[in-house]
Amino acid sequence: MKQTLHKSPAANRSLWRHRDLRLVMPARALSYVGDALALFALVLRVHDQGSGTAGMAVLLAAFSLPPVLLMAVAGQVSDRFDSRRVLLASTSVELLACAGLALVDGLAATVALVVLLQLGQAVSNPTWGALLPRIVGDEDMGRVSALQQGLLAATGVVGATVGGLLVGAFGVAAALWVDAASFTGLLLAAALVRTRRGGRHSVVEPALPARAERARARALDGLRLMRRDRLLWVTFVWMMPFVVVLEGVNVAEVFLVRDDLHASATGFGVVQAVFGAGAVLGSWLAGRAASDAARVRVLLVGFAGTALGVGAAGLAPSLVVLAAVFAMVGVANAAANAASGPLYAVRPPERDRGKVLAAVSGVSRASSVVAMGLGALGGAVLGARGTFVVGSVLAVAVTVAMALQLRGLDPAPVGPALEPAVGPEPVALA
Repeated sequence: MKQTLHKSPAANRSLWRHRDLRLVMPARALSYVGDALALFALVLRVHDQGSGTAGMAVLLAAFSLPPVLLMAVAGQVSDRFDSRRVLLASTSVELLACAGLALVDGLAATVALVVLLQLGQAVSNPTWGALLPRIVGDEDMGRVSALQQGLLAATGVVGATVGGLLVGAFGVAAALWVDAASFTGLLLAAALVRTRRGGRHSVVEPALPARAERARARALDGLRLMRRDRLLWVTFVWMMPFVVVLEGVNVAEVFLVRDDLHASATGFGVVQAVFGAGAVLGSWLAGRAASDAARVRVLLVGFAGTALGVGAAGLAPSLVVLAAVFAMVGVANAAANAASGPLYAVRPPERDRGKVLAAVSGVSRASSVVAMGLGALGGAVLGARGTFVVGSVLAVAVTVAMALQLRGLDPAPVGPALEPAVGPEPVALA
């Protein structure tokens, strides 16, 4: 079945007509700025402590492991319990962890608090992700995903720019205190949002057989749900090795900029900023895709552009050339991310979206953990430039393999796992 590529009537209505979206998006945008500041500051902290690629890999692994360890629990919590209570608790943990990071300095303490921070995000992210379709409705989720990715990119520009200035003028702790303040705003938004999900606010559905009810509590439930949707499964399976390759390259990024090209902390911030600027454009382009078939095409083009750009970055002779290449990579990478978001947020049944989103996040982070070790090994053996070039070759191969398997695949959601949940349309609940 072919899907129309024309925009739906909902595309002509403003997303900001949704009261809760007006609360959530600005609060999350401020939190994205804080997160960009924190990551920027912590990467520089570890680099300047002389821990090398191994220390950088440990730090990035600390950002990646908690969603893996909590994959099953986070999915169950986000689907079963009142979203407001879940968000208030998890955001409070994030706030406390970030304040702790501003007060410590050593690598061990930094890693421990990053783990605590990510434990909170492992629960809050799928909860926010599953709540958004309730706030705006499934039809608007493509535009919301693009808006979210665009905000993430734009705040990345702000975070990288302000991060370079803050760290240069006031030190790492200042950037981390700003991140802690951003979580205060997110905590307030979680308390004020009227739309609820989970607990007594769950969509009413027919009773499931006892065997099916038991299956929902198993650790790999989100993966089994995706397995029933051929399009979701193929894109998910091939995205994971792509994540491994690119996350491995991330380990070497700061060394390419600071050591091979001899850039300052401000120069590193500039490179991050132009990447974010390109990502804003990429997100906008992806938001114009109005069907799953169009989103898959954007996903493939984005992967190809990212893979080729990584190789070009590894060969860049100067910081100016590298910045131009990173702008292109930002466009391609953000377009791919914005196109894939609605697939995972809307194609599963409403009752199980938290599980699917937690599984995607958990397995992606597991791939990132593998990438940390490979990136550290690549940095030690190949150097930063060699790691980028080899990573590009592998990413191109993965993209070609995904394209071949998706060729001719019907994008229409089919099968009992994807039937809409029985019950009322999603509405804002007081």
